[in-house]
Amino acid sequence: MQYVGTITISIVHKDPLVQAGLASTLAAQPDFIVEDAAACTPGTGGRRCDVVVADYDAAIELLSAGAWQGACARTGRTRILVLTQVGREADIRHALECGVQGYLLLGCSLDEVVSAVRSVHRGMLPLCALAAKRLADSMIREPLTLREKDVLGLMMTGQCNKTIAGHLNIAVGTVKSHVKAILDKLEATSRTEAVAVAESRGLIRRSAQPAALQPQAPAWRLASLRAMHPHAAALPTH
Repeated sequence: MQYVGTITISIVHKDPLVQAGLASTLAAQPDFIVEDAAACTPGTGGRRCDVVVADYDAAIELLSAGAWQGACARTGRTRILVLTQVGREADIRHALECGVQGYLLLGCSLDEVVSAVRSVHRGMLPLCALAAKRLADSMIREPLTLREKDVLGLMMTGQCNKTIAGHLNIAVGTVKSHVKAILDKLEATSRTEAVAVAESRGLIRRSAQPAALQPQAPAWRLASLRAMHPHAAALPTH
């Protein structure tokens, strides 16, 4: 097989076994060059990274640094491929909306990973079969309205209709109508089932914790993320 040029790859994955396995597998390809994050930092004399293979959190952290997206838009070079066990439809959709250019779930074949790296580099949007199916399923379902999500979020905490009505300053009858619509859209027969379905699909999230209580990314990973782009230094240091 003939290859046109080489693809420089950096890997940032929280699972050290996945990280090592990816590095070994990708480095064995004749057109791939696997370098660490620091070696791919623009402006340091190293090569600019063409494709970053990252876990879900690392990808979102990188893309949340606005300068990263801006640089990619200007240069058309660095692209991010996610390899993760995070497979809820809302999470997949969120990653793609943030700017991820490929999405694979752990359990896919090594050939799929290799092919996806080349596809991402060519500007395509590779998705594993399961990720593609979940996105397709989400497109044919009627989405919840913002108010229905508010009601569902309070249902998740075990609130009754009267309490939900008080929180949202709406009538109890209106809450009942929203609950019925939620059950219909989620194809659930009870409030408990509706909450379970919504959580499994990632349609609603638990209330955000105070910053002081939120789990922090390991120092080694933050260092790797910052090294990949000079403006990634805006990522938290604690």
